[in-house]
Amino acid sequence: TSMSSSDIDSIVKDCEAQKAKGNEAFVAGEYAQAVLLYTLVLDRAAELPDVTSTSTTGEGVKQLFPRHIVLSNRAASFLKLGHHEKALKDGIEAERLEPKYCKGVFRKGLALHAMGRYQEALTALSAALKIEPKNKQIKQALQFAEVRFQQELRKRMDG
Repeated sequence: TSMSSSDIDSIVKDCEAQKAKGNEAFVAGEYAQAVLLYTLVLDRAAELPDVTSTSTTGEGVKQLFPRHIVLSNRAASFLKLGHHEKALKDGIEAERLEPKYCKGVFRKGLALHAMGRYQEALTALSAALKIEPKNKQIKQALQFAEVRFQQELRKRMDG
């Protein structure tokens, strides 16, 4: 069953509206509500016909609705709630859909850092910095991860 363009438009409009609500909830500090709304967006976007055609070329995926942005936003919400594993999953999926979307890669790095996986965090944060070399937030996160990683190494050496 192929979808008419008016069907597609109505789903995309739906997604836009829910995503905006999710963003409002996030800004208001209602992170659980934001997660719920972003999840609704992703469920709705999964009905779009582009989801099945994934490319494996590392170019990302042609999407009718930018799911990587919603995934990245949901990852940010999960981070605020302390759900680091879920944040990591969303970050990884956001990066798969759009490898050049800095926020997705950055949040993947933050999640790894929060989980104490400092070496992997450094790799992810370095990748994010490559995309946005002037981003101070990423530079700062990289410094933190570097310090933690060195502490970890020293602990292992002394242990």
